[in-house]
Amino acid sequence: MRHLLVSYHTCPLEEPGAGLAGGMNVFLRGLLPGLARLGIRTDVLTRGTGSSPETTGPWPGVRIVHVPCGWKTPASREGALDALPRFVAGARRLVASPGQAYDVVSAHYWMSGVAALHLFPSHRPPLAFSYHTVEALKGRPAGTRPDRLFLARTAAEGLLAGEAERVVCFTRRDLAATRKVFPRMAGKGAVIPPGVDDAFRRSRRRTGARRLLGIPPRAFLFLLVARSDPEKNVSQAIAAFRDMAPEGPRDGVLLVAGQERPPGAVPDGVVFAGPVPHHRMPGLYAAADAVVCPSLYESFGLVQLEAMAAGVPVIVPAGGYWGESIGREGGGLVYDPADPRGIGKAMRAVRRDDALRARLSAEAERATAAFTWERCTESWARLLSRLSRRGSRRGTPRAPGGPRRRGAGRPGVS
Repeated sequence: MRHLLVSYHTCPLEEPGAGLAGGMNVFLRGLLPGLARLGIRTDVLTRGTGSSPETTGPWPGVRIVHVPCGWKTPASREGALDALPRFVAGARRLVASPGQAYDVVSAHYWMSGVAALHLFPSHRPPLAFSYHTVEALKGRPAGTRPDRLFLARTAAEGLLAGEAERVVCFTRRDLAATRKVFPRMAGKGAVIPPGVDDAFRRSRRRTGARRLLGIPPRAFLFLLVARSDPEKNVSQAIAAFRDMAPEGPRDGVLLVAGQERPPGAVPDGVVFAGPVPHHRMPGLYAAADAVVCPSLYESFGLVQLEAMAAGVPVIVPAGGYWGESIGREGGGLVYDPADPRGIGKAMRAVRRDDALRARLSAEAERATAAFTWERCTESWARLLSRLSRRGSRRGTPRAPGGPRRRGAGRPGVS
């Protein structure tokens, strides 16, 4: 089977850090090699910065085509939206080249979904789409006026609910919430949880990890991993950490990974590590005593998964997937986000009680044992295979103006 994955906003070959689309990179790097091992050959169309298409083959059975689109750096959502039409035009020429045919298409995140819809003016292969996050579920502050990006995204997400043949969510909770927003996706939903790399499950020496980070051996280390985005609610965690200072010894550290130090003064003990490559994240979790995750909206939350797989207790608000899961299975502490002191109470509790942390650590490892990339990729392979068979029953897709064809050539790009 030949599978086309449109990954406009994220390049799976980039070293994913705690920055723009970092979690999306982690997901694709876990998914693509597994699909190849299961016999699904995947071509990935992603954005490029050169003057002509560039192709790489990072894993057997996977090719990544970088399509020039005028992508500007530093990356921003607004810049990505501006460059999208040029990406679509270049990608459309590639998929319409001689010898080109795909059995199924997938896309992750809304801009990639929009691109996938426009690549095939007629006879589009079946599309599997994953929102990952939905704008309408985030909640906007009162009085906020919708901007161009908001309007484009909400319109696109509604369109994709109707046009995609299957819509994949990470959890049943996320699927139910998304279905309420988009009634047109009724009957199309599928739930496929992500995996977590084995590197996070391996035992690592806490002392060595702390030495590399410059963290004192006896300090209590809170870790917070989030890109620079108001939705991540980082300021609340920093304020709670600051308020803890007068109540105990001055040996606490709050390490914020994914953000540069902001201008102005920051509370004592707060350290900004900037974007961190994903291969260094297991070392951060090994050094941490607890991971704080204050974001009020996450469709899933890879940080929570990775931290718990490493046996580190997490602190999360009630209401999200991890709030509900931890409430049932343990592995962390859940606080009421409506209580201004809720996050601080949870941070104090996990810091003061060694026995509590030990229990939560064991619970966290048990609760995340089932999240593997093997299970994730096997589920995706079954879904793509079913869609491919559905597409073949209704006629083999064809490139615009080209004859119907069965058979698989590789992309006509170099």
